[in-house]
Amino acid sequence: MLTKNILLIDDQPDILELLTDYLEASGYTIFQANNTTEAWAHIEREQLDVIVLDVMMPGEDGFSFCKAFRKHQTTPILFLSAKESEQDRIRGLTIGGDDYIVKSVSPAEVVARVNAMYRRQQFNQVNNKQRNIHVHNGSLELTIKDKRIDLSLYEYRLFHYLYENRGIILSYDQILYKVWKDELQDPQIVRVYIAKLREKLRTYDDILSIRTIRSLGYQLIEVDFDEP
Repeated sequence: MLTKNILLIDDQPDILELLTDYLEASGYTIFQANNTTEAWAHIEREQLDVIVLDVMMPGEDGFSFCKAFRKHQTTPILFLSAKESEQDRIRGLTIGGDDYIVKSVSPAEVVARVNAMYRRQQFNQVNNKQRNIHVHNGSLELTIKDKRIDLSLYEYRLFHYLYENRGIILSYDQILYKVWKDELQDPQIVRVYIAKLREKLRTYDDILSIRTIRSLGYQLIEVDFDEP
C-alpha cells in the first residue's frame, strides 16, 4: 500500500508544529519526535518514506542518529539545521543524509524538498517493480523475480548505489566514498565487494550485469525489457 509517512525530529515544538501544518496540507501523514529516543520508537513501529532531522538536540545529536540509522536502513533523510557552515553540510551528506538545508529557509521550501525526495523514492520503487526488481527500503534485502536475496550492509549499499546510477560508469573513488563514507578503507575493498555482489546476482545475469570498465571503474547494466 502506498504510504506518505514523514518523521519530523526536532526539539523545538514550534518548528514541529509549523512543518506538520505545511506537510499535512500537502497530503502527508506526520509523526513527531522531540529527540532521537522518540524517533527510534517511531522507526520500530512505522513504515517511513522520508525523515526530516535536526542536528542540535539534547542527548544523541542528529549526526550520530543518522550514522547509526544508516547502518541498517535507507529511508531518505533531509537535514534541517541551524548549523549552516560548509563543514556541517558536507558532514551531514557524507554520513548518510540525502539533503541538507538550514532553518532560515521557508516551510514551503522544506515541503518542496520533501516532495522531491518522496517522488524520487516512489519513482524508483515503481520502476523496480515493473522490472521484477525490488530494492527493499529500510531493510537489507533485494527481490528479483520474486526471489529474496539477503545482503550484508555493504553489499546492500553497493548495490543500491550501482542501481541508482545504472548505466553510468562509477569510479573506484566514487564507490568508496559513497558506500564506505567516512570510514578509512583500502580501495581493494571495492573489488572484494563487487565480487561478492556478482556471486549473489549470478543467477540473474539475464537481468542485471556488473561490468568492469578497465581503468575507470564499474557499470551496472540492466536489460531493457521493452526490447524485442
